[in-house]
Amino acid sequence: MSQRIQEGLDIAYENMLAFKRYKKTPVIIVRDGQVVAVSPDELPPVAQKAA
Repeated sequence: MSQRIQEGLDIAYENMLAFKRYKKTPVIIVRDGQVVAVSPDELPPVAQKAA
């Protein structure tokens, strides 16, 4: 079951990045305790994200 949940999260992540690229809007994340806006092109795809 956790495998299916992870697959769903991966799909949601890719869909979010695609939407952000389409709308040309940044992704808001927390990096080193600071809230920052990051270009969706700077974020890794799912294959590289999984560690």
